[in-house]
Amino acid sequence: MGATALAGAEPASASAPASITQQTSTTSALAPLPPNWYYSSRYETLAACHAGLQDAAQNGEFTGLAPCRYYPGDQHRQAGWYFLMYIP
Repeated sequence: MGATALAGAEPASASAPASITQQTSTTSALAPLPPNWYYSSRYETLAACHAGLQDAAQNGEFTGLAPCRYYPGDQHRQAGWYFLMYIP
């Protein structure tokens, strides 16, 4: 989902800014991330994740964004809602 697709969305609250986290090379319930893709910060609810995704899209800092999805958690990342960001 590109930034242009979300350009008309309302701004998200400033209480949940997106932050870049490091990729992990361990196996998990989700497939490993391709190069240059990073997880957003964790969100408690799907609605909060959507707000963070809209905020990231309006920011224009990222080349690509992937939709929110639930991650069940592992030893490196807590369970919660995340979206992916592409940074070349």
